[in-house]
Amino acid sequence: MILQNEEDCMPKTLKIIDKILAVDLRTEEGLDLKLGGYLMQQGAEQKECALIYKGDIVCPQAPILLRINSACFTGDIFHCARCDCSWQLKEAMKKIAQEGGLIIYQFDHEGRGHGFVSKLKSFVVMDECQKTSFEAFEHLGQKPDKRDFLASVLILKDLGIKQVRLISNNPQKKDFLMEHGIDALELIPSIIPDKRLRPYLLSKKNQFGHLMEFDDILNQEEGMA
Repeated sequence: MILQNEEDCMPKTLKIIDKILAVDLRTEEGLDLKLGGYLMQQGAEQKECALIYKGDIVCPQAPILLRINSACFTGDIFHCARCDCSWQLKEAMKKIAQEGGLIIYQFDHEGRGHGFVSKLKSFVVMDECQKTSFEAFEHLGQKPDKRDFLASVLILKDLGIKQVRLISNNPQKKDFLMEHGIDALELIPSIIPDKRLRPYLLSKKNQFGHLMEFDDILNQEEGMA
């Protein structure tokens, strides 16, 4: 029988150990944005988050426009069109460049927190078994979504941000922020106008609980075709 120290059984606290702000982000689109980064540690594990922002994000006097963006390597790097992740990131960057605000990019959220390899396995299940991403992760014996947003909360508190206007369709993000002391005043929809992704969006709405009224957007796209 292997005995563990009591300390080993205790949950490890996530803490900030390094950060950098105010690096010019030179985008292909010429967006006027800054780049920053946070390094965190939880036990022996380290994780990083990127910040993309415009304007004063340190102790702002007014509610700040915020997007908590989960990494999607297949979409953001390889331009895979299976999901709306890359589109949501680009739209948020445009909105932040126009209005000011902050995007927190959580690298540890790839594959809804399961990682890249598990995500690719879910793609195989989706293709071969005609399942949604929710059902595919369950088929693999995993939670459909294992993300949390604690890293984002720590960053917001470190920056002195108390009130946000959240760019998201996911009420769980808003609830998480509220439960951890960040006042999320509203959810601002971010819905891709692409009829090809309708089944994917329906899964997000019906199985993940995202708030979406996207029929008008898709019908508008059809009328413009």
